[in-house]
Amino acid sequence: MAMFIKRGALPCLCSYARCSMGWLAVSLLLGWMSVAGLAAAEEPLGLEDAFALAELTTPVLAARHTSLLAAEQRVGPAGELPDPELIVGIDNLPTDGADAGSLTADFMTMRKVGLMQRFVHRDKRTLRQDRAAADVDREAAMLISERLSVRVAVARAWIDTHLAERRHALLLALRPRFDLGVAAAEAQLIRGGGGADALAAKDARIALEDRISEAELATRIARAELARWLLDDAQRPLQSPPDWRDLGNASAASLLPRIDQHRELLGYAAQTRAAEVDVQLARADKRPDWSLELAYADRGPAYSNMLSLMVRVDLPVFASRRQDPMIAAKLAERDRVDAEREDARRRHAAELQSVVATWQTALVQIDRFDHELRPLALDRTDAALAAYRAGRGDLSAAIAALTAETDRELDYVDRLATLAAAWAELRYSFAEEH
Repeated sequence: MAMFIKRGALPCLCSYARCSMGWLAVSLLLGWMSVAGLAAAEEPLGLEDAFALAELTTPVLAARHTSLLAAEQRVGPAGELPDPELIVGIDNLPTDGADAGSLTADFMTMRKVGLMQRFVHRDKRTLRQDRAAADVDREAAMLISERLSVRVAVARAWIDTHLAERRHALLLALRPRFDLGVAAAEAQLIRGGGGADALAAKDARIALEDRISEAELATRIARAELARWLLDDAQRPLQSPPDWRDLGNASAASLLPRIDQHRELLGYAAQTRAAEVDVQLARADKRPDWSLELAYADRGPAYSNMLSLMVRVDLPVFASRRQDPMIAAKLAERDRVDAEREDARRRHAAELQSVVATWQTALVQIDRFDHELRPLALDRTDAALAAYRAGRGDLSAAIAALTAETDRELDYVDRLATLAAAWAELRYSFAEEH
């Protein structure tokens, strides 16, 4: 659990602490916060807890939130008229003769001030607003996509850490069995047996220690990757893993029809919509806009002042060289987006089928490991060691059995890693249906 003090609350606490009872209360509060923080740090870290922490602290998600807010702020202004323009100037100022440079001598000289407003066609403004709304949809989709990507990455880091620690624990659990082999070889040596067996047993024991050291290194590396997402919380002990055989509300067969909800495809719907609006905007440029100018002209004292009203209208009369090429360009852009979307859809559909096949195969292999291969390896090692201790077998067979058991246990964890990685990809790569 965590506790936060609002910015404005800190001065109040300081003033309250000026009295002895207030200071005691603040001391007790800070002490409780420290104890609570230590307790929270010792709580096992579950996968869902890791997701929540990562979403609070990951900079890329904060960046996506900011992009979404920026896109939302652009929707309203996109449909507005342009700002009016202020007109200030002088008309018909004499440049030669007796009145050169005079602002009042010539009856045509006018000091002008006015306003000009450009009126963009309503359809264009609506389309521009639709285009901005499409950007909002795209940013919202990219935020969901990024959140799913972060979840997959956090899940992989959490799984790697859990399995690295499991490898380490498995290797540590094998130490007594290797120690037993060394002890049996040394006892045989005392009874007059050959020294080669003792050396072979010690060599196998050293090889196990090397593997333990490698497992410790892998654990530190996995924790470092987890810290990328969770900072200091990455050092907390991990809870038991979720059931990697369970895909939640989804099933492997139901994922392929939902391929458009894959995190890598979420933005394409908004991109397609934006490309279509761009085509409509390019076509709308054939419809003319117009502007209105109202100006007041001040002349010399001997002359009356003037008021002018001007209307300007665009004349898109060269559409074949201006608007039509832009329409063709936007149509090509729309076709490009459609082609990229279809390519991405096919690629991720193939990848999804591969991940599903990997997950299903790993399920079968792990079931075989649990019920057949692992018990056989354990029985083989126990039998070889018992035979050697009873004088009915040689140590090389016992060492080979121990080494095979070690390889089998590590292979089992590797299969678990394959299953878990595929599970994370299937479980967290799809947006939830609403």
